[in-house]
Amino acid sequence: MQLLKIGNEVHTKNTEVVNDDKVKLSSAGGIAVMADSSPSLTVDNDGRSGWLHTKAGGAEKFNLYIYGNIGSSHQFTLGDLKTVYMCCSVDVWDNSASVPFINIYTKPTGSGDSEAWYHSRITYSINMSNQKIIAGEHINLWCKNRPELRNENRYLELENKSTNGDGLDSEELLYVVLGSDSASVAGTKILVSEGGYNLNDEIKRNIKLIV
Repeated sequence: MQLLKIGNEVHTKNTEVVNDDKVKLSSAGGIAVMADSSPSLTVDNDGRSGWLHTKAGGAEKFNLYIYGNIGSSHQFTLGDLKTVYMCCSVDVWDNSASVPFINIYTKPTGSGDSEAWYHSRITYSINMSNQKIIAGEHINLWCKNRPELRNENRYLELENKSTNGDGLDSEELLYVVLGSDSASVAGTKILVSEGGYNLNDEIKRNIKLIV
């Protein structure tokens, strides 16, 4: 799946270089990033930056594919992935299922694959025993290593890690996905404004979701 074009804006902070990309909600790239989300994300009613997920009911959820391995000359591995993050707002809080999470998938090998289309899935989710969610607050959710982002949002680590499969550092990356929980209640609302990742300190991408 070809997801995004490489951006051309370069910013620095604390001597780090980050490539700023943009993907538009209604573009072909936006449709690819949203992929199997249900319902499709929308413009925010209050004009905030980002894409809004509003759950009507059932098993609806969003999946935002911010990294895909197709169309690249080099295949990065799970061990190369230093951090993944998203900037978001949980507008309606009910329980931990209201908070989005991060899924990392590795390529199937044909031997010991967890599913036909991936070898391992690693999920990072929130631990509500030591975190606080304020409805409507913009926050930075992250896993693995804390990023340094160009905003004043509060940082919340996605501490809970679950692995379906081997989850070895040598496995080649397939997808990095920002997702919401299909078990969340009807009326769940989450605004996602940007997300990003660091691959082996060589590639640092920040992807803004624009309308």
